[in-house]
This record gives sequence, structure tokens and C-alpha cells, in this order.
Amino acid sequence: MVSAEVSAVRIAVIGVGPRGLSVLERVISHTRADGPPVELLLVEPGELGVGAHDVKQPDYLLLNTIAAQLTIFSDERMVPGAPVTGGPGFLEWCREHHGPVRFDEFLPRRLLGEYLQWAVRDLLDRLPPRLTARHLPAVAVDVRPDGAGAVVALDDGSTHRVDLALVTTGHGLVDPAPSTGTDPVDVPYPLPERVDAIPEGSTVALLGTGLTAMDVIAALTSGRGGVFGEDGYTPSGREPRIVLANRAGWLPRARPRAVEGRVAAPAAHFTPEAVHALRERAPDGRLDFRRDVAPLVLREALARLGVAAPERVAEVERALSTPEPLTWADHDGFRADVLAAARADLAEAELGLGASALKEALEVLRDHRESVRAALDPPGLTEESHRQFADEWAALINRTVIGPQKERIRELLHLVEAGVVELAPGPAPRLERDGLGWALVSTALGRPARVAVDRVVRANISWPLPDDPLDPVGAALRSWAEVGPDRSARLLLDRDGFATAREGGGRSAVAVFGPPAEGASYYNHYVPSPGAWSRALTDLDRVLVPALAPDGSR
Repeated sequence: MVSAEVSAVRIAVIGVGPRGLSVLERVISHTRADGPPVELLLVEPGELGVGAHDVKQPDYLLLNTIAAQLTIFSDERMVPGAPVTGGPGFLEWCREHHGPVRFDEFLPRRLLGEYLQWAVRDLLDRLPPRLTARHLPAVAVDVRPDGAGAVVALDDGSTHRVDLALVTTGHGLVDPAPSTGTDPVDVPYPLPERVDAIPEGSTVALLGTGLTAMDVIAALTSGRGGVFGEDGYTPSGREPRIVLANRAGWLPRARPRAVEGRVAAPAAHFTPEAVHALRERAPDGRLDFRRDVAPLVLREALARLGVAAPERVAEVERALSTPEPLTWADHDGFRADVLAAARADLAEAELGLGASALKEALEVLRDHRESVRAALDPPGLTEESHRQFADEWAALINRTVIGPQKERIRELLHLVEAGVVELAPGPAPRLERDGLGWALVSTALGRPARVAVDRVVRANISWPLPDDPLDPVGAALRSWAEVGPDRSARLLLDRDGFATAREGGGRSAVAVFGPPAEGASYYNHYVPSPGAWSRALTDLDRVLVPALAPDGSR
């Protein structure tokens, strides 16, 4: 029995996409045990749980994770020793509701949205007696400490005092207004609306070649009636000409074919324990990633590579370093080298993990991501190293192992062959105004080159975005919480995810998870995977368990 004399624990979840939905799952799991009553306020202006996975978006916008690696429920392997709320993973649910699905398919994003819709209903039907959950369909405009708790203000004028506030706003709000005129499209989502105004036959500079860029390319090609076949791409005639530009010049490496049931080999060198040992020897506990951590990464990768030809060893060393940008004699040479490298990498990706020694060696960056997190967890890196990590290493990791599906790279090569996509004039081209339009100007070619473009789309965005109108909660946090140097968007959270107030100091009752926590920790924008230990769910438990303590000692 729950004593009526015990006051309810009030918890606000601000932003209820997939990460906020995981909060609901963990609270349900823990409140099956005896304890004080709990009131959960789910602050979300849109539909609960769906986040960026709108069920109305077109099928050419694909997930970046294979079907077998997604779930919104929990199991004993995900949170060892903690209570769980079981349920079907995304793959199992898809097979039940949509027929045969391969474990390694990159399915349309809208299908994950449908799964999340279903999961919300399932979870809300399973609330334990001591738990109530209330959806507040409004935008949070402020959250800040208030004594031992926090106050959350909403755009409907209401305020709510809670014992604990969890900020899980994901990628935040989006500007629904379509892009018009020739000003750059700074945030290309939602697609295709943000690029609908780009005229067919025009030339558009696409800044960035990662996952966001692949979405934009899909919207401007498949989304306009073009058709990919085994032998190439058949244009619809409605496409613009797309010029790809990025800092490194190289295209991202394709994700390799997955192997069902694969279990990553335990790390021999690049382990959290090895990172912690380095930290203990540092004067202030902070590390230099390039000096201290990168050698462990390379050592682990080369150990996986085993006995290999010198040129293969050199390729792994190049892939896992951040050298000075290369230069080319002219655009033709640059183009030939970049496309040859992309074709060779695609061949390795087609072989897949286990068969491609190169892909297995590079996969240490995904398999042992927790060791990367150990380097960034408080006290983290030196400020100079943190900037270098954000500017260079995070991009290198994305380019090496978190890049597009191999199918997307194959499509991209078909688009180049069809003349729909072209490469910018070398790496790191300069963008400048050119009359009513723009121009990409080479900075790393012996023979200078210039490409005139009509429109610009920025696909090299990263979170957190210091955009106050579209991120009122982030702006509120940055107004009172500890942040990085120069009032950056990076929150300085403690290991449990709590923000610390600048004035008066001390841990607040506001914890931050998901993309808004990026920088304080590493790689927070993902949905948990079934059957594997989950950092995301474990971190939520570190915050929730004390708040839900049966003795009321919160």
C-alpha cells in the first residue's frame, strides 16, 4: 500500500521523442516496486514518442540504424540487475505488422514512427498503481532550479514545480516555414518541404556529405521522381544540379554489410579502464585526445587488422588520423582520387564485417564507443583538446564508421555518373556571394577553380544548435547553468547528467539527456538496441532511482 501521507514525486520530461519515451519506460519499470506515488508530466507539443520520425514523411527518408538494433523496451542485458519492461523490438514489431523484413534493412523512418506510436499506447496501458502520467501538449519555454526542485514554464502560460526535470528535447523544434529566395537553407529539416523551393535545373551547393546530406540528395532526386536501378540512375528532369562540398574532400565511408548475431571482439587496448588509467596520471584528470587516446584507438584497430600488407596498414593509419588537408593539382585529379577511393571503400563495405579486414579494423570506433565516451565524461578533455575533438575527431568518426548505408554511396556514384551530382572544387572550398547567387571557390587546388551556384543548403549541422528561438529550453539552460568557454552551446554536465548553476554552484534538479547533452558526453542521438548493454538507459537509471527511492530520501 502507498501511504497517503507521503507526497508524490513529480517528474517533468521535457521533450518526449524516443529519448523521453525511454524515461517513461524506465519510470514504469521502477515504480512496480513499492514507494511513494509518482506523477510524470510529459511535456511535448506534438505527438508523444515520435520525435523526428513523422509517420507522414516519404519512404525515401531512411533510418540510419538497421532494424534489428532498435527497441523502446528493455531487457536484462540492456540494464543488468535493474527492473525491465519487456516488449517487441522494432524488427519483431515490423515482421508482425508489415510482413518479412531482413534484420539488416535500413527501413523508412516513418515505420519507426509507427512503432513508437504503438509503443506509447502500450506503455501507457501498463502504468503501475503508484504512477500517473499526464501529457502537457505545449512547448517548454523555461526550466530552472527552484530550491531542491525545479520550475518548468510552458508557452500556454502555466508553470509546474517538480522534484526532477529531465530535458530530452532531442533535435529540438523545427522551423516549419519553407525556404524561399536565395538565402541559404540553414536547417534542411523537415524534408522535403525545406528544399521544395529549389527550382529544377538550378545548381545547388550542398555543404556536407554525411547523413543529413544523403537525406537532402534523396529529396532532390528520388523525391522528384528519379529512379535508381541496378545499372544507374534515370533522371526525372525535375532535379537540380547538386554540387557536394565538405572540409575533408573525401566522401564518407560506407557502412559495411552487417552479420547477424555478430558480437564485437572484446577490446585489448582501447578500453574504458585504459582511458581511466591515463586520466589518473594526468595532473588535473583531463586528457588530450590526440596525444593520450588516439594511440589506443590505432593500436586496437591494428590488432584487429592482424598481419596485413603495408599499404593496408597505412590505409588504417590514415583513416584514424587527422592530418593536414591534402592539396591537388587540379579539380580533375581531385575528382578522380575521391571517386576511386569511394568505389574501393564500397567494395569493402559489400564484403561486410568479418570478410573485410579493413572494415573490421575501423569498426573499433563503433564497437568500443563507450571508450570514447570515457574520454569525454567529466572531467573530460582539456579545453583545447575538446575543441579539437569537436572540430576534427567527431567528424572523423562520423566519416569513418557512422556514415551512410552502402546503398546510399552506390546511389551517389550513380548520380555522379548521371551528371546530377558533381564534386566541389577541392576540399574546404570557400563560399562567397556572386551577384544574385553564390560561388564555391577552391582553396586546395594548384589550378584555382570556381563553381557558380544558385542556392545553398547547409547539411553540415550538428547539435546542440545555439538557436534560441528554436531551442528555448537550451537558451534557458545556458542562462543559468555552467557552459563551456565563451558562452558556447556546450553544457558542462556532471557524470549523472545534471546541470550545475553558475551562481551558488551545486548540482541542480535539472538533468539533460540526448542531443542537448552532446559535448558534455559523446554520441547521444540514438535509440537503444535490444540484447546489449545500454548506456542511455543506465544513465537514466542513475538519475531516476534516487528520485524514486521508497524511503522518500530524495
